Amino acid sequence: MADNPSQYNSIEPKKRVPKRILHFSDGVLEEYSTDEEEVEERKRQEEKEAQQQLSDPSSMSWIPWVVYLAWAGATSSLRVCDAAGEKLAWWLGITSPKYYYEIQEAKRMQKEEEERKSKQDAEMAGWVGEGDGGLVRSQEEVRGKETGVESPTPP
Repeated sequence: MADNPSQYNSIEPKKRVPKRILHFSDGVLEEYSTDEEEVEERKRQEEKEAQQQLSDPSSMSWIPWVVYLAWAGATSSLRVCDAAGEKLAWWLGITSPKYYYEIQEAKRMQKEEEERKSKQDAEMAGWVGEGDGGLVRSQEEVRGKETGVESPTPP
C-alpha cells in the first residue's frame, strides 16, 4: 500500500461540535462555544484537578494525618450511605411517581374500553335498525341517537 503524499499535506478544518443543542417547537438552535470560553473551561478543569490531588499521609504530622484520615473515612462512608439509601428508596418505591399505579390502572381501563367498543362495533355492524334505511354503521351512531348527539356520518 503506497503512502499518498497529499494525505499528509492536506489540512482539514477542525469540525466544530455544538456546546448545547436547544430544541424548540419551531426548530433547533445549536450554540457553539467561543475560544475564550474554551480557555476558561480548561483553566477551571485544571484548578479542579489541582484541588482534588491527594496528599501523601506518610509525610504528614499527627494532627493533619488524623484530619486527613477522618476526611477520607467520612467521604467514603457518605458514598456508601448514599448508595445504600438509593437502593432502599428504590426498594420501598419512593422513587416512583406518586400516583403511578393509578395512572397505569386508568390506561389499562381505557385500553379495555377501546377493545370492548371495537368488539361491540364489529358485532353491531350490518344490523337493521329503525331509521336511515335500516342500516346501522356502528355502535357510536346508536349511542349518539340515544343521547341526542348526532355523530358525523361518512359520505
